[in-house]
Amino acid sequence: MSIIKMNLNVCGGGKVINFVIIGICVVMFILSKIFPQMYLYFALYPNMAFSMPWQLITSIFMHATITHLLLNMFVLFFFGTYLERLIGAKKYILVFLISGIVGNLAYILYCHITGSYLPSVGSSGAIFGVMGALAILHPRLKVVIFPIPVPISIRVAVGLFALIDLILLPYTFKTGIAHISHLAGLLTGLIFGEVLKKDVRNLNNKRRGKLRLKKFKFKKNR
Repeated sequence: MSIIKMNLNVCGGGKVINFVIIGICVVMFILSKIFPQMYLYFALYPNMAFSMPWQLITSIFMHATITHLLLNMFVLFFFGTYLERLIGAKKYILVFLISGIVGNLAYILYCHITGSYLPSVGSSGAIFGVMGALAILHPRLKVVIFPIPVPISIRVAVGLFALIDLILLPYTFKTGIAHISHLAGLLTGLIFGEVLKKDVRNLNNKRRGKLRLKKFKFKKNR
């Protein structure tokens, strides 16, 4: 997936937190390949998560393969950077972590319902939360998704992802993908988007007001 027409000159914070998250994921992956036993403590084990509750968070930063890591970090780099600049660092970390945690809780529930307790790692649930929030806060954002040859709005893209996850949900343990985590993370992000919509609108209005004031001062000085 690649992103186009992304104007990063938006209000809010910078992009420091997103880079920190990506850095943590990369370091955790490297360490997990040097010390494979890390998966025993930091991956999400649905039948042990409540006796080892840190797994609800640490598993978000763990990845199974280099392809898994690179794909997630590529998507997070574009969407996460945009969302952090839109809503600021503090709100961004809340969207990311809570979406990931809710996604993990949904996976635990799904495992208890199905009776299969395969461990899970990855930041996909959190990333789906980031995309969900953007779909509400910036619905006109355009993305290009392979193999669709033309740009589509992020709302359409998110809808397509959700549809695919719903179709594949019964085959979770065959695909090796926690589809329920994607859906739960996405729903969490959509809720965050609705909650933050007013704040983002106010920030945009303040920024426009400052730009007008600067232009007025510039003209006055001339």
